[in-house]
Amino acid sequence: MRNKIILLTVLLAASLLSNAQLFLGAKVGLNVANVSASFPKTSFSTKMGINGGATLKYNFMSTFGLQMDMLYSQMGANSKKVEALPDDAGGTITTTTETVYDFSYLQIPIYANWEIPIKSEKLVPYRVRENVISIHLFGGGFFGYGLGNNAATSVKKYLVDVDGNASTTVIPKVSGANSKFNSIDFGIAAGAGVSFNISKVGKLTVDLRYIMGMGNFNSNKAFNDGGGKYPVMTNSAPQIQLGYIHRITKPKRWSK
Repeated sequence: MRNKIILLTVLLAASLLSNAQLFLGAKVGLNVANVSASFPKTSFSTKMGINGGATLKYNFMSTFGLQMDMLYSQMGANSKKVEALPDDAGGTITTTTETVYDFSYLQIPIYANWEIPIKSEKLVPYRVRENVISIHLFGGGFFGYGLGNNAATSVKKYLVDVDGNASTTVIPKVSGANSKFNSIDFGIAAGAGVSFNISKVGKLTVDLRYIMGMGNFNSNKAFNDGGGKYPVMTNSAPQIQLGYIHRITKPKRWSK
């Protein structure tokens, strides 16, 4: 019985591999990056960045396959902390601290890809055999390695004294890389997209996906919250991508 199971598994794997279709391509896009962290009196907002690189798609069947990307990806966020405290002379000092977190990663998402072809006769008034458009859904995970990090902090102090007189003090911006930044990142990725056949071997793709980091880049105590604590900090970003994939293997029976 055991030998039969092994034989069936080998035959199934051989069948899938014999019908596999390999695509190679490139993509470029935008990140709407943000950081998740619990800092007192601090709000985080999105920061725009770019992503781009190579993609490899391996279809086991006409509608199912695996895909891997290798991307340069800009992550990070903007943060703002506002704190009002009394001074020693009866006035009030409002301190506004703004920090721009600028990170860059090598990201490698790996995910399963399920395609839903749309019949051509539903799109054009002619009966064309090939599907010219398909919708694809995908999900999986990603690994990231930090290529660079920078935090630029600017501080502005607004003083209103006991007589109501106001003055503003601007502290020069301080920026630089943090050697304690944890470069290892990982998480989950999922999304959807549309692909258009622009030739017999090439497809234009438009993808929208969300990546949620689960790795704490502050695990080595790189960024202090101002109160002596080092909160968990993770990356996240919706990504939009425009790409092109090119079939580099001979067409199989199911792709006709």
